[in-house]
Amino acid sequence: MKILHINSYYSTSGLFKQLYDRQIAAGLTIDVYVPISHQYPSERIAAKGDYTRISRNHNKFERYFFHWKHRSILKDLLANYTPDNYDVVHAHSLFSNGWLALQLWKKYKRPYVVAIRNTDVRTFFEKMPWLRRMGLEILEHASQVVFISQNSYDEVFHHYIPQAMREVLRGKTMILPNGIDDFWHENAYTTKEAHLHSPIRIVTAGKVTPGKRFIQLAEMIQSYSDNIRPAELHIIGPAWTPRIVEQLNKMPNVYYYGPHKKEDILTLYRQMDLFALLSYPETFGLVYPEAMSQGLPVIYTKHEGFDSFFDNHTVGVSVDKNDQLGFNKAIDYILKHYERLSANAIAGIDSFNWNTITQSYVDLYQQIIQH
Repeated sequence: MKILHINSYYSTSGLFKQLYDRQIAAGLTIDVYVPISHQYPSERIAAKGDYTRISRNHNKFERYFFHWKHRSILKDLLANYTPDNYDVVHAHSLFSNGWLALQLWKKYKRPYVVAIRNTDVRTFFEKMPWLRRMGLEILEHASQVVFISQNSYDEVFHHYIPQAMREVLRGKTMILPNGIDDFWHENAYTTKEAHLHSPIRIVTAGKVTPGKRFIQLAEMIQSYSDNIRPAELHIIGPAWTPRIVEQLNKMPNVYYYGPHKKEDILTLYRQMDLFALLSYPETFGLVYPEAMSQGLPVIYTKHEGFDSFFDNHTVGVSVDKNDQLGFNKAIDYILKHYERLSANAIAGIDSFNWNTITQSYVDLYQQIIQH
């Protein structure tokens, strides 16, 4: 079985390597096409693997002209791959990658799987209504549609899928989360005790970008610290937006560590009391289950990707990204029910096992080929 992955998001996130390496181990032959702009910084490229082609084939400004940009990418794609050599095409986003898969289906009748990410929902469906018809066409001709979270599934079907398409589309749709590195499963902190610090140590992690909303999180924690009990924020992640780091470094009770290896992140997590991240938008948020593996209850964004995996107050608390009162109550709830939430957090990471997820994809591809 030979699979062509089209994945522009592999340029920014190494999590996909977990899937691709396991597909190789499962006996699949794969190629991964990663289109990026000529201006994309080389030091930020996360894509790895002998099966990967990182291709600079368009200019950054072209992102404002969808079809112009993607015709350039399609031309490059066809110059480097022969679609007839593949059994299935796997597009890792609905609009950008899915449009390319649709063109391969139209010309070469290659069946394709398409994933729907939060960017598809928040940027394309929500803010670019003139592209919705195209998105629906991509969904119509897909052999299978994969959502990363239940929240994205509910929102797309409720707001953007016409009634006439829903029954057929539901029949070829599934929800498959991302997994976390085996490292976190193998090093789960099963002996964590509920000895809380003073000030309360709240940790967060991720690339320092506006979407992670670290400034707003720091302000909410400062308000909590001023009005309820002392608390501090510890931040781990690369400084993709240096001006945000400059602001964070000027804020009281904020500690910025920069990027760290997972072994060092684990050590830091074990010194913390809880994890909080109110990013927006958020497709999945692998940092939540990584933190959970170390017994940390989590505060996460209401109605975003991670919010759909557990009932509220099971492994932590969901909070509206701008709700200071809700945030305060979330911390207080976690402190009051810490032992139960911590134990649930550790048990909850079983849902994010790449081996199980990989087998689901292999089964999916086989079903498509046999159809």
